[in-house]
Amino acid sequence: MGNNNIYNNTGTTIVFPDEIRSQRGVRPIIKFTAYNRSDGLADQHHIVLPIPASMAFSDGADYNTIDLGSATNTINSMAQGEGIGAVSSVKASQILQIASKATPISEQVAFATKTIINPNTNTSFVTNKVRNFGFNFKLIATTPAESNLINEIHTTFRKFTYASQKEDSSNLTLDFPPVWTIRFMNVGDNEPENKFIPKIYSCYLTQCESTFNSEANLYFNDSAPLSVNISLQFQETRALTRKDFKKMEEDRSGSRGIRGGRATVNSLAANTLNRD
Repeated sequence: MGNNNIYNNTGTTIVFPDEIRSQRGVRPIIKFTAYNRSDGLADQHHIVLPIPASMAFSDGADYNTIDLGSATNTINSMAQGEGIGAVSSVKASQILQIASKATPISEQVAFATKTIINPNTNTSFVTNKVRNFGFNFKLIATTPAESNLINEIHTTFRKFTYASQKEDSSNLTLDFPPVWTIRFMNVGDNEPENKFIPKIYSCYLTQCESTFNSEANLYFNDSAPLSVNISLQFQETRALTRKDFKKMEEDRSGSRGIRGGRATVNSLAANTLNRD
C-alpha cells in the first residue's frame, strides 16, 4: 500500500475483506493494533476493517460544587467576636470551639430571621474523564477462506482481552493485556490518518462480544458460520490533558503514547505507557 506501511508493520496483519487492499482512496478503514508483550518485546498485531457506521466520541470532565462564603464568613465573624482575630490567625482547635457554640441554634436563627448566609457556591474542577469507545462490526463470509479470516479476527480480539501469565511464575502474577492503538486511515494517501475523525489515545480492550449467525442459521460445508457480529469496547489508558489533545491532533505518526514498533517492556514502564 505505498509508503504508508498500513499493512506491512512488524507482526501479523489481518485485512477483511481482502478487496480493501485494492480500494486505494475509495474506502476509509479502521486499523486496530495490539502491542502484545513477550520475551521483553511488544509485537504488533494489526486488524484492518472498513470503518463502521455510527461511531460516537465523548469528551467530558468531572466537577464538584464547593461553598466558599458560608464557612469563611461565619468563622471570621465569630472569631472577631471572640476577640481572637481573623480566620487566618485562628487555630484549628479554636475554630472547632467556636463552631460548636453556634451549631445548636444556627438553624433556629435562620428560620426565625428568614435569612441565610450566602454560601457563594462555586464549581470546582476535579478531573477529565477517561474516554470509552465502542465499535460494532458485521462480518459476512462469501467463501470458506473469508470464514477463516473472520474466525482469526474475532479470536484475536477475544484473546487480547485476557491477561497473560508469565512462563516462569505462578498464578500470583500476570502481565496486563495488550495495549491497543486505533487509527482511522485514508488508504493510499500520503497522510494516512483521516483528519475529519477525532484521534484516540492508546487503549485497553475491555470487552469483546461475538454473535454468530444473528439473522440466519446458515453454515458452510466445514461448519463455519455465515456471519459473525463483533462488538468491541475500548477504554483509554489514562485521562487526557489539553496538551495530549493538541499533540494527537497535530501528530500524524499516531504514536498515542507508544514509542517504537517493538517497544521493550521497560519502555512500557511495566504496565504503564510512556507519556508523549
